[in-house]
Amino acid sequence: MAAYQRKRRFANQTRDKDLDRLSGLPDKVLLQIISLLPWKDLFSLVSDINIDDNNVIRKSLGNGYMNIVERFLFSRKRDVGIDKFRLKCGKIVDPFRINGWIQYALGYHVKELDLTIGIKGFNELNFGIFTCKTLVILRLSMDKGSILSVPTYFRLPNLKVLHLGLMKCSDDGSVDRLFSGCISLEELHLRNCELSNMNKLRVCNATLKKLFLSGFMGTDHEIEIIAPNLVHFSYYYTGTKGFSLINLNSLSEARIYIGPYLFSTIDFAPTATALMNGISQARSLYLTLYSSKPILLTPGLVPQFPNLTYLNLEMGGCLPEWKILLANSPCLDTLVLDFEFSGSGLESHNNGRDETEKVPGCLMYKVKTIKLLSFQGKPFESQVVEYLLKNAKVLERFTVRLSGKKRLRTKISKEVRALSRVSKKCQVTII
Repeated sequence: MAAYQRKRRFANQTRDKDLDRLSGLPDKVLLQIISLLPWKDLFSLVSDINIDDNNVIRKSLGNGYMNIVERFLFSRKRDVGIDKFRLKCGKIVDPFRINGWIQYALGYHVKELDLTIGIKGFNELNFGIFTCKTLVILRLSMDKGSILSVPTYFRLPNLKVLHLGLMKCSDDGSVDRLFSGCISLEELHLRNCELSNMNKLRVCNATLKKLFLSGFMGTDHEIEIIAPNLVHFSYYYTGTKGFSLINLNSLSEARIYIGPYLFSTIDFAPTATALMNGISQARSLYLTLYSSKPILLTPGLVPQFPNLTYLNLEMGGCLPEWKILLANSPCLDTLVLDFEFSGSGLESHNNGRDETEKVPGCLMYKVKTIKLLSFQGKPFESQVVEYLLKNAKVLERFTVRLSGKKRLRTKISKEVRALSRVSKKCQVTII
């Protein structure tokens, strides 16, 4: 029987090798085979086009490169549409050719348009982009200083996904026209855009489901979001003097990142209050805070989170405030605490040893799953573990993911497993 199995295994291995005989041929033979293939006909049938001048080493080769691109484009069959057109260019491609290539894609009813234009001061974007009826996905990233000016007549009836990055909006009116003209928009990304020309960034859209805001340049502006069907909201380190989130009752998930300086002073208290109130209907919350005195978690500013069942809190110096969120989240079922960037010097804080302190109701009667990430066994981290195991009466799963040296991890693992726990159903897992 063993001999039969060895013989069969050898036969399978031999057959697998025989399936790829081309790889063993000399390079000259492979090149000869490739040269005989009908590439011209194959290129004419391509529906996904990717043009990237990053591969052009010397600027002197630019004209030859652009001519090759145009010969390829005009060799395509006219009855073959374009599903995806991606253009990434820096200093090699002439600006006037860019709009010609974009117009070519629009003429072939492109569905997905991905433009990364790294030419300084490029402002003459083909206006046909703003009236294309076939566009479903539009990604537009410009060089810093490029100004996006939306024409008076703007309508993208089938656009569902819009990415805008590294550009400057001309005025409030352009932005209003941009979002109101996308009547089917479901996903919006705004990344590293400059808002110095604007008083208010207003995103008002009834169909929008996902919104991602990150890295706006300048803080002398307001942000207003009106999106009754929004289910996902991500906000990454964006300074602003005013924040308004209106009617986000459908919100399922919010991801908020606040850096070490933003929202750390009382000047941002009104903005912090508006932000927390705006996301208070979320069911899942990912909150990253890198501040020793986070205004965002000041008692009195944190609203009730009546629907919150999942909380992921990544803390960089704000451990004493983590229980404020628990106290205002009566339905919390899962708690994740990430200690990766927790700073030193927190050992003196009280993290749960005050016997007179009221324990959050959700911790005693609702939380069934707790995960601790990047755990190193520091004194304040150990205090958190003791507090959780002591008060989580219905806890079923307690997972600790360790970090640090192997010898230290072994020691910490033994210490955690030895801790007493109030829940008899609790299963401790150390990773």
